[in-house]
Amino acid sequence: MRFLKLALISLVVMFIIVTAIGLFFPSTVRVSRAIDIYATSDTLHHFISDVKYWKLWMQGAEKSTIQFLSAKTAGAGTVARIGNDEVGILSAAPNSILIQWKGIKGNIQNSGFELISYPAKNITTVQWWFEQHINWYPWERFASIMNDKILGPSMEQSLNNLKLLAEKN
Repeated sequence: MRFLKLALISLVVMFIIVTAIGLFFPSTVRVSRAIDIYATSDTLHHFISDVKYWKLWMQGAEKSTIQFLSAKTAGAGTVARIGNDEVGILSAAPNSILIQWKGIKGNIQNSGFELISYPAKNITTVQWWFEQHINWYPWERFASIMNDKILGPSMEQSLNNLKLLAEKN
């Protein structure tokens, strides 16, 4: 009985310590990648804000089926299901596009593209970011450390594919 009581108290204390350490981690995690592309911002806006073109450059979309849940395929108000995720374009201004991703379990990630144009050089910098709000649960806080390692390489490959596509056109 004494051993069981010690084990239970130890588990509770360990949980409190791990939770306290996890609270030092940020509650919002952002992963960002950028690339310079020799194309106009209008061309890039066209490929980014129209979901039907995502199969041509976005990792994961090329092998998934895209089912549109809205009448639109481009711009604000577009909603589509890509694989198990529901994707909605919240806004599509000329230099920025805001997207919301809902996972199968209902977890939400916001994503966005910023287009910074340098017309004199015919270069546009495309910055792509993902942002996720993390709950206080210690397993979510510690798992958030891996967001950059999980999302980063896929984002880099997608941006490289976008560069090849835009520079070819």
